[in-house]
Formats: sequence, C-alpha cells, structure tokens
Amino acid sequence: MKNSTGTSTTCFIIFLVLGILSFKPCALQADEPYEILFIGSSYFNYNNLPDIFDSLAVNANKDLFIDEIIPNGLYLADHAASAVTEAKINERDWDFVILQGVGRITAYPDYYVDHPVLQALSILQTKIYSNCESSGMIFCMPWAFEDGMTWMEGWNDTFADMQTHIYDNTLLYSEELGFMISPVGWSWLVVLEEENYPLHYLHQSDWNHPSRKGSYLMACTIFTSVYRESSDDIPYYYTIGEATANNFQEVASNMVLDSLDLWNIPAVNLKGTNPVTPDQLRLNQNFPNPFNPSTRISYHLPQNANVSLSIFDALGREIASLVSETQKSGSYQASWNGINQSGLTVSSGVYIARLQVGSDASAIKMIYLQ
Repeated sequence: MKNSTGTSTTCFIIFLVLGILSFKPCALQADEPYEILFIGSSYFNYNNLPDIFDSLAVNANKDLFIDEIIPNGLYLADHAASAVTEAKINERDWDFVILQGVGRITAYPDYYVDHPVLQALSILQTKIYSNCESSGMIFCMPWAFEDGMTWMEGWNDTFADMQTHIYDNTLLYSEELGFMISPVGWSWLVVLEEENYPLHYLHQSDWNHPSRKGSYLMACTIFTSVYRESSDDIPYYYTIGEATANNFQEVASNMVLDSLDLWNIPAVNLKGTNPVTPDQLRLNQNFPNPFNPSTRISYHLPQNANVSLSIFDALGREIASLVSETQKSGSYQASWNGINQSGLTVSSGVYIARLQVGSDASAIKMIYLQ
C-alpha cells in the first residue's frame, strides 16, 4: 500500500533502516506488514522510486505500508534540520527508514563542504532511534555523475573513480555510525561496466538523475537490502523489458547477498531488530568477484595487532603478500591485481585470500578471470 504526503516532487531519498540506541522500545510482530519511510529528494522522486519499490514488493507477495517525504532540492542536512521531516519520522514506529544521499558531497566531503553528510546522518539517526529504537536505518549509497568530475576544470575523475570515493566514504560512515548500506551506486557500477558505459543508460540526459532503468535497479537493490532475499524472478518489470529487468534483479541480489557483512546487513531479517555489529575480526568478501583486472579486499580489526593478508593458489601455495605489518584497530582495504610475487599475471582460477591476525585467521575464495 502506498501513501503520499503531497510532497512527492523529489528524489533525494533517505531509506533508513536503523537501530541501536536505547530510547523508546517498539512492540512489533513479525507477521505485521513492514512500515517503511523514504526520506530524500529528486533522486527518488524521478520515476517515483517508492512506487517502483512498492510494486516489486507487492509482486513478491509482501504486505507493506510506504510513506515518503521527498521534496525536490533537499539534502540530508536539510532533512536533519527540518521540523516537517522530524514530524514525519515521529508519525509511526517505522520498521525501516531509507535515506538517499548525493554523490558529489559523499565522494568529496573536503571539497564540497556544504551539507555535510556524516553530521546529517548522525542527527537523523538520533531522531529515528529516539522515536523507535528498533527502526532500521538504511543509507542508499549514491551514484556518481555519468561523466564523473571530468566536466570540472582540472579534474580527471571518471564515473568509476568518483564511485570509488563514494564507496569508500559510505563504508567509513557506516563503520562510525553503524547504519546499514543499500549499495545502489555499486550496483550501478557493475551494470555500467557490463554494458561498457552506454550513454544515458542509467542516468538521464542531465548526467545526474536516474533514468527509468536506473530507478528500477535502485529499487531492486533496496528490495534485497530490506528483505534479505533475492529479487530474482519477481514478475514486475516496470517499463524496461523482462530481459533487462531480470539482469538487474540478479545484479542487485548478488550485490547485497554476497556481501552482507560489508554492508552491515544482518543475515537473518528479524522485523524490528537492528544490526548490532560486534567489535570482532571481519574479512569481507572481495569485490568485484569474479574480477579482472583488480579486486578490493576489506577487513576490520577489533584491536591493534600484527596483520598478514596473503593470496594463495588452489594448491595452497602463497603467491602474493598484500599486508604484513602491525595495524591499529579499525577498518582497512587492500587491492590485488592478479600479479604474483614474481611479477607475473596469474592464470584464471580460484584463489584464496587469507587474513592472519595474531592467532586468529579468516579466508575467502576469489575468482580471477583473464
């Protein structure tokens, strides 16, 4: 069921899935419909993203109530200071609040100092939790401009460059505040890489706002982030055709479900329960995977430790060392470009990344394709 507040001329959506502070408890039943609030502006307003999400959910036999506050032109910082947004948050004990950010200020917070994202997320998180401590806060990772920052004199960042900055800062903000991430921008990167960056494919002709395809891919990514289940084979294709819709469903589902820890999303979807991530050793699945030419490996250290991150082939032979040093507690990333310790490119196949931290160890399988 969809409810409009009359301000649905926007698309800066904030689809928050929150939880963690100890304020007002909410008595929620697992069999009750999900109640979801979208907060944002024109990025969600274009093509009416909440309606696309609603249609996906209904066709997946989900019972839900959706509301929105997505007036054009508002940033998260504006919503954080808005009495209207706060009143909307306080209307119900939302299961999920979904927040949509903006690419440029997430990618380059030191250059674009207007509307600071981290501060706004922190203020909104406090307001959401104070209304209902079991609400889930989900921040939608924004996407980059279609041409990156190449339109700015003296800038050379492509779409992929800008998207990588957005990715890095989104993970940092989530690590600090503990919210869940719906990796929308990262799904966009995968699709655009697959399609070899066709002009105005996921973007509109303004190089910024989502096309219909972009909005549908966004909705699929959010669906899997909320329900922790695949959107594959949901018989709703919007206006983009069944084949394209099926591909987007698969990309979005794999993006979220293959890396739940990375996005701080609980593996089990318990209605009214927020992700409380213990401070423990974590080695996340590499991304992209399979990969060529390079992949990123992220991990979290609960305390200062001697760290070793190495790559092994299928026979258990160490072929590359990425990290070998003492590191402080916190989150780290390393990259591997398929080059072994002899400086040669490895052959296609399965490789193991092994993280050794003191007496603890963790490993993941990776697939390199030539």
